[in-house]
Amino acid sequence: MMSKASQVIVLCEDKLQEVVVCRFLKKGWGLTNRQVRIVPQPHGEGSGEKHVRNTYPSELNAYRTRKKKAKTILIAVIDADKGTVAEHNMELEKACHLKGVTPRHKDDAVMHLIPRRHIETWLAYLDGQSVNENDSYKPSYEFKHRESDCSELVYGFVHKCKNNTRIQNPPQSLNSACKEFSERVRAVLQSD
Repeated sequence: MMSKASQVIVLCEDKLQEVVVCRFLKKGWGLTNRQVRIVPQPHGEGSGEKHVRNTYPSELNAYRTRKKKAKTILIAVIDADKGTVAEHNMELEKACHLKGVTPRHKDDAVMHLIPRRHIETWLAYLDGQSVNENDSYKPSYEFKHRESDCSELVYGFVHKCKNNTRIQNPPQSLNSACKEFSERVRAVLQSD
C-alpha cells in the first residue's frame, strides 16, 4: 500500500522512538525514506523531552506551511514518564503559546504519541507482557544500540492497525495514540 502523504515529519526524543515510528510508517503505510523527515535529535545537549517541547512549535509551523502545497503529517513523540498523556499534551500546547504559535487544530494532521511511562511500555505490551504504565520496562525493552531488534514487535502491531483489528486491553496511553491516529492521520496516510 502506498501512502498519499508526501511527507511525514517525525519529532521524537530518542532513537528507539524514531525506529518504532519509522517501522510503523514504512511497513504499514508504504512510506519511503524520502517521505519521512526525521527532526535530528541533539547529541549531549540536554534531555530529549526538552528537545521535543522546544522544537515542536517550529515544526508545527513547518507542517502548516508545507500542508498548503502537499499532504503532510507531523508526529511528535514524547514519553509521559510519571506524568499523564493530558499533561504532556498541555505542555506541547503551552510551548506553542510561549513561541506565539497557534496550537494544533482539531483538523490538523498532527499526532501526539505519548507513551506512558516510556515507549518501552508499549514494546513490552506488544511482546505479550501484562503492563502497568507506572512501572519501567526499560531494562528489558530498551534495545540500546540495537533498536532495529524491536521491528517484529512493531510489525505485528502494524498488521492489526492496517486491518482495523481491535487490540486487547492496551495500555491507556497506547489506546489514546490509536485514537489520535484514527482521528488525525489515518485518512491522510491511506491511498485513494
